[in-house]
Amino acid sequence: MSSDISVPSSVPTAPPKTHPRQLRGDVQGLRAVAILTVLAAHAGVSWFAGGFVGVDVFFVISGFLITQQLVGELGRTGRISLRRFYARRARRILPAATLTLAVTVVAAVLLLGPAQVAPLAVDAVWASAFAANIRMAVSGTDYFQAELPPSPVQHFWSLAVEEQFYLVWPLVAVISIVVASRIGASQRGEGDIQQSSARARRFLLAAIALITLTSFAWSVVHTPGDATAAYFSSLTRAWELGIGAALAILVTSGRVMQQLARASWTRELLVLGGLAAIVVACLAYDEATPFPGYQAALPVLGSAAVILAGALPSGEATLGARLLSVPPMRAIGDWSFSLYLWHWPLLVMPEIVLQRELTRPERGLAVGGAFVLAYVSFRLVEAPFREGAVWRPTRRALTFYPVSIGLVATIALGGTVYADFEATRGSYQPAVTLADAPAADPSLDEQEALVRASVLAARDDTSVPTELRPALTELDSLKPRRTRCDYTDDTERDLCVEGDPDGDRTMVVFGNSHALHWVPTLNRIGKRHGFKTYFLVKNRCVSASITTDRGGEKDPYTECDEFNRWAFEQYKRLDPDLTVVSTAPPIQGVYDGDGDWVGERRRIDELMHPAYTDFLRRVDRHTRRTVLIRDIQGFDANAGTCLSRPGATLGDCLMSGDEDRETSIDVQVRAAEEVGVDVVDMSSYFCWDGSCPAVVGDTITHYDGTHMSRQYAPRLVEPLARRMGLGTHG
Repeated sequence: MSSDISVPSSVPTAPPKTHPRQLRGDVQGLRAVAILTVLAAHAGVSWFAGGFVGVDVFFVISGFLITQQLVGELGRTGRISLRRFYARRARRILPAATLTLAVTVVAAVLLLGPAQVAPLAVDAVWASAFAANIRMAVSGTDYFQAELPPSPVQHFWSLAVEEQFYLVWPLVAVISIVVASRIGASQRGEGDIQQSSARARRFLLAAIALITLTSFAWSVVHTPGDATAAYFSSLTRAWELGIGAALAILVTSGRVMQQLARASWTRELLVLGGLAAIVVACLAYDEATPFPGYQAALPVLGSAAVILAGALPSGEATLGARLLSVPPMRAIGDWSFSLYLWHWPLLVMPEIVLQRELTRPERGLAVGGAFVLAYVSFRLVEAPFREGAVWRPTRRALTFYPVSIGLVATIALGGTVYADFEATRGSYQPAVTLADAPAADPSLDEQEALVRASVLAARDDTSVPTELRPALTELDSLKPRRTRCDYTDDTERDLCVEGDPDGDRTMVVFGNSHALHWVPTLNRIGKRHGFKTYFLVKNRCVSASITTDRGGEKDPYTECDEFNRWAFEQYKRLDPDLTVVSTAPPIQGVYDGDGDWVGERRRIDELMHPAYTDFLRRVDRHTRRTVLIRDIQGFDANAGTCLSRPGATLGDCLMSGDEDRETSIDVQVRAAEEVGVDVVDMSSYFCWDGSCPAVVGDTITHYDGTHMSRQYAPRLVEPLARRMGLGTHG
């Protein structure tokens, strides 16, 4: 297809009222509203938790302005140049975005440890290729990956959604107009200009209406079942840009606009009502709101109303438009893109460095820094490139795409190589051994003694061992290994035998991800002791007779209830000799007998005791023996992240258990004791004397704050088998 598409001059479009670069003051003010709501939400302003809808406001504005450019060019020249369109996008987006990505990677190399640099480098390359939303959706739907801190370039997902939309929409627009013109040419004479114009407009509007309605329906259907993937998906967001695009086409219809403008109060109602809708969404929504779904309609339609109000023919500006057009709002609107790019790394990276949430003054300082960087970036980078002062020719501007990706990839690779070098530089530090253990205690096995030696080494502020398992640049390998039957996807459920498939005994494991991290241990035990082993485990599914929420959303986790019913039916048929239960407490909340959500920790524990008791009793009826593995200690900090901080010692990463979590775990133990189920406590293999080392010997114990690492789990095969009464031999 040619990059310059010509269509008959009779194709309708009305040129914009202003030159494309003379941006409407109310639209720039609306951009300011969008970025300020996003800043408020990300900076932790609790009463503005729904400020993330500012991104949806941006989508509507972008869809409107870009489509206005397309139809405006068509009306002025009779053609659409795809080369010029993508060159304009390159000048508008790439320079500031590339600068932000490059600076963020360099800052990570200087401030963060190798554990953070490697994944950030990969994220940055995805972001430069306008695929960050795909990367973030995959990471967000990976349960273990989702437990880690957010990426400093996560916010590039929205830019990826926009650019994916604009990869398709100009082509759809061109095809729609050409088809409409050809159909019109076959049905009319040369003089029937008005009829041809109306027909072409309808085709273009029909195309975007189809995209918009399909995307909205997909969003409504898909969001409740998989909110994380839906949040980042172009398919669930395209309708928001489509609303803006449809609006840009509608405002070219003089008849429609005149009808809307007949009532003098129409414009005022639209702009004030639209702004009110955005504010209500910011106040009413929070992180637990399934989004986008139908909930996104409130800020999206509100934004469209504000834009429409400013497009209606009238001599006097509305009160809302005057407020939006004041100089400070217009200035913030001008800087909004750069503000969006800089604010997120400035909020996220300090938290990774400090291993804690920022205080309110610290967040304010980060936001202030974002304003400073945004102003400088806008003046020195964004505006000169956008206005064509730098690399104005279309062909040169198009080279921004490969140049941007290549530059970011080169910096990312260089940063990773440098981080690897830093991780191994310095004098050799041996691992902690039993020789460092305190006086021999005959009641301890070697692994328990090594835990005590590691605690003492950490208390002496010993350096991190040079040869860690795994290396600091390979921390992703700490992630617990999935079973052969991964029940994350509810569409297929099979039984997979592991352990010793030819064994004469059967072991069944129940639980959530805290049973999953025992898979390497229990699999080896199954092989050594002749157990066919079945792992009936599903992430976030607590092994208890109660309905929980989804862990980040206040919605019943009904898929978990269904899985547990299915798993119990399979369990009874398996007739197990040994049943092992290992489960983490509910992440956020549960539902009581009346179906009401409960989020207060003490009340949750009260409800969980009978729920655990009932589950264990039902399980124990169908097995020869039941064992509950007491859940392991959890920490507020991430062990791998802590160890990889520049200059970190073992002492910096000596942690203590979370008291509230320990209280909730004790509820499991009391329920097991009440039922008469055996309890195996492995705490001494993680902590001693109130201290929990991040490294035992040469092995990192945890993947994140609560999950055991894949490398440490095999070290507990003999200790766990012995405590389960299976001995050390088959």
